This record gives sequence, C-alpha cells and structure tokens, in this order.
Amino acid sequence: MAKKAQQRKKRPSPSLRVRLTGQRLRDGLAGPDGTRIRVARPGDSIHFSDLLTLATDQIEQEHVEGVMAGRCGTWLVDALDEGDQSLTRPLVSAATTGNLQDAALALSLPLVAEDRDGTIVGALLALPPGSMVQTVQEAGYEQHALLAMLKYVKIKGLAVAEAARGRGVGGALLKRCMQVYWQLDFMFLYGGFDTERDLGPYYARQGFTILAPGETTDVGFVLTGRPIGLGAGPGEQLFFRWNRSS
Repeated sequence: MAKKAQQRKKRPSPSLRVRLTGQRLRDGLAGPDGTRIRVARPGDSIHFSDLLTLATDQIEQEHVEGVMAGRCGTWLVDALDEGDQSLTRPLVSAATTGNLQDAALALSLPLVAEDRDGTIVGALLALPPGSMVQTVQEAGYEQHALLAMLKYVKIKGLAVAEAARGRGVGGALLKRCMQVYWQLDFMFLYGGFDTERDLGPYYARQGFTILAPGETTDVGFVLTGRPIGLGAGPGEQLFFRWNRSS
C-alpha cells in the first residue's frame, strides 16, 4: 500500500505538450490543487481587474472592458483551432483600416485560475507590447513592426489571491500563457517588476532569465537581423524567456 501511495505522489501533472484547442481553453485546463486555468469570461471582469491591481496599477480600462464584452483574446483562442497563420490576415486588415488598438486587444490573453467552488483566485494578462513595436520602428525596421505584434508578448500583470498563495497557481498561469503563445509561434515573452519587490527568484524558478537593474538583452536580431536592446526603466527589472521550439 505504501509503495502504491508513493507511486501516486510521483504521478506527473497534466502535460503541457498536449495541443490546446480553443474549447479546452474556454472550458478550463487542470491546474494545481483542484484549480482550473481558463480564458477569462465576461462575468469574470470585476474579479479579474481587482486581482490584477494587486500586481500593477497600470491595467488599462480597455482590457477590463474587453473582457466584459468578450473581445479580449478572441483571435488567440480562435487561432488555437485554425493555426497561427490565421492571425496574419486580420492583423494586416486592422493595420490598413487603422484599427490596431482593437487588434492588440484581440491578441491579448486574459487568463484566470478558478478554484473548486468557482472563486477566481488568480489572474494573468499578457498583451502585444506597444513599446516593443515602437522600438522596432524607431530602430528603422518599419516593415517588421507589425510582425512584432505576432512575435513578442508582454506579461502585463500576474496576481494570486492572498488566501491561495503557495499552491502553485501563479506558476500554472504562466505555463498556460506560454503554452498558448508558443503554440501560435510567438517567440519572446517578457515582463517586469519593481526591484523592491524582489521577484527575481520567483520568476527564475519558473524558467525565466532575470536581468539586473540597468542590464539589457538583444531582442531584435532574430526578427530583423540587427541587434535591438531591451531593458527596464529605473527601479525595475525584466524577466524573459524565448520560445526555443520556434
């Protein structure tokens, strides 16, 4: 009996290599300790927003309203079934008609962790980084700026309710976020935190590289063939991870 119990403890968690579908992401994927990780629904918008304010005060109202209206992340969820190529045509169309703001919303990913009783205990928002697109433009690679929206992703906020911390919820949200974007052939995921919060060890445990204050990393060569440095502002640090399979 003891041996069988030991074997059960060693049973691996659900594989992240299983290909996602839009429906699976809507319904929810197994998370730690009975939670489920899924894309945020309109009814989640208040809890989603309240949780993210624990991590950052820079969540734009358009994303909260986008979740409420069911428009946030729609392209990503659909592309899980249709393939990453399905993202290019609507993005080009949005650029032509001047609707890049709506496109950025559709390319953003609002994830929540739902507990057994339906309580939202974790939230993550990832989005196309406008600053990265601008950096590519200012470096003289105008033709690559639009492509940057389909290759670079920024984690705008990650938060777990205080009562649910220590259960692996934040790590599960990060892993599902990466799974979505990596499956759609995005190549670079990054985020930042205030140096005072000392979150470097946490993100390092999740497999991210942590930049020291004032340090930069090249993010441009793989996209443009020329180096483009990315770093954090004063009092901040960056964490990042490349999609090694792309």
